Amino acid sequence: MSANRTAVNIIIDLIATLLFLGMLATGYLLRFPLPPGSNKSHALWGLSRHEWGDVHFWISIGLMVVLVVHLALHWNWVVTVIGKRCGLVKSPQPSLVRSAVWVIGVFAALCIGFAWLANRDVVEVERPRRGFQAKSRQAIEQQPPAMAEAAEPKPDSHVLWDDVYPIFQQHCVACHGPNKQWADFRADQRQDFFKPAAPSVVPGQSTESPLLAIISGNRTDMPMADSHRLSEADVAIVKTWIEQGAQ
Repeated sequence: MSANRTAVNIIIDLIATLLFLGMLATGYLLRFPLPPGSNKSHALWGLSRHEWGDVHFWISIGLMVVLVVHLALHWNWVVTVIGKRCGLVKSPQPSLVRSAVWVIGVFAALCIGFAWLANRDVVEVERPRRGFQAKSRQAIEQQPPAMAEAAEPKPDSHVLWDDVYPIFQQHCVACHGPNKQWADFRADQRQDFFKPAAPSVVPGQSTESPLLAIISGNRTDMPMADSHRLSEADVAIVKTWIEQGAQ
């Protein structure tokens, strides 16, 4: 009997160790290879950041279940030794069932209280960039056609880098700038638009420039395609810049 119990304890400990290592591994993945904000643009072994988060969650649930089983197998020792040393047990023969019910009740109350507090205190954080894009699109849809045409650059006006840079600064540099260089691209550096291997801008040819398809929303086969879409007025300015040689 004792040999079987020892084997069970060893198996439980091994499972707990493997689950603990799994939590460490998935926690590392969520912190470094798949950092916050990379869910729609990066994947590891076929799983996105959110999917790895689900794996991390279920591993933690499994670890908690195994630890509960481990605690149940040693409950007699916990009650008689730890309980008495901490002064929580006064009876020479304490009731294992009563103490278990008491511990489960306290643990359940803590879990329910934590869940209620977390759900109550969740607040929605407004993201200026997305909010600006949504408001810009809504304003463009609601404005009269005459105003939309007036927002476009006049044919005789010359658009330079200094004219389009504020657009990139406002909408693109957060993910393609000095802090983050997603897709190995920086929107704050003009030369990055003309990389020989894969240019995003072809001077004088807006229809051949991938950048225009991206910011106009025509290219949908890329991560976070909708977030790359700009207002019609901004697209018109960038288009004119490209058509005029992208100087």
